[in-house]
Amino acid sequence: MANYLPVINTNFTLFGGHAETVPVGWSWKTEEHPAFELIYVLAGEQRTISDTNEFFICAGQMILIPIGIRHTNYQVGSEKLKYFTMHFNLESPELKYLLISGYANRIITTETAGHAALVAQLDTIVAMIQADYQLFDYLNLQASVLDVILTLTKALQNDKALKVSQGEINQFMLWQTLASDIKDKLDYQIYHANHATKIAIAEVVEAHHISQSYALKLFKKFTAKSPQAYLIDLKLATAKQLLLQPNMLISEVAEKLAYSSPSHFTREFTKNIGMSPRQYIVAGSVDEN
Repeated sequence: MANYLPVINTNFTLFGGHAETVPVGWSWKTEEHPAFELIYVLAGEQRTISDTNEFFICAGQMILIPIGIRHTNYQVGSEKLKYFTMHFNLESPELKYLLISGYANRIITTETAGHAALVAQLDTIVAMIQADYQLFDYLNLQASVLDVILTLTKALQNDKALKVSQGEINQFMLWQTLASDIKDKLDYQIYHANHATKIAIAEVVEAHHISQSYALKLFKKFTAKSPQAYLIDLKLATAKQLLLQPNMLISEVAEKLAYSSPSHFTREFTKNIGMSPRQYIVAGSVDEN
């Protein structure tokens, strides 16, 4: 019996990228993207605060920020920061699951499988940046970005914890929708609502016609936290970003995040972050200098 190649209809989109050198004290506004963002530090050090973590990325290291994750970037230390970033998306739910599960909360370092190959591939892509592009350039760039995605996924192939079924992917997609809805409600509360009110997670869950216990199971599975603990993490990640904004008062941050009082906010921030909001502001100012 003859063997045949499979039919493949999986698309990916590259939304562009750039390399840049920025001065000491640089920072970039909080943003999120409808795509993965891969950040590769070429020189210096970058601090990235996201919805789910805080990273200090040194030269030769990378992070992969998942779709829809809000994040803020800062240069830290006395050396100028040079970085490369590119945005891409994938149609395949399985590939999305693998990339998010494998890289969402980690820095890709020299100890990470596939690191040397990634450095070589990303350096090749950086060298391709130019003013004008011809057909061959587009094809070569597409192949190079696919090489990066392949290296990222192949590095995970021996991780038995990431062997997934369609049911697992469906659960992941449902959890991602729930998590996104919670984040959207928090964003609206902070940036658009006239008066901040506590977010009712039960209402978010009910809107998807699933039980509270099943929602808890999903969050425990994909974050090792309850939905309420996940919301607290989002609030504190946002608090970090707000506290570092010029002229932002601690009381204003507490109000935007619907804490009952500044002291309540300070207690929860200190308990989870290991320092008070005031200490965090001072530490952030030192890092930027």
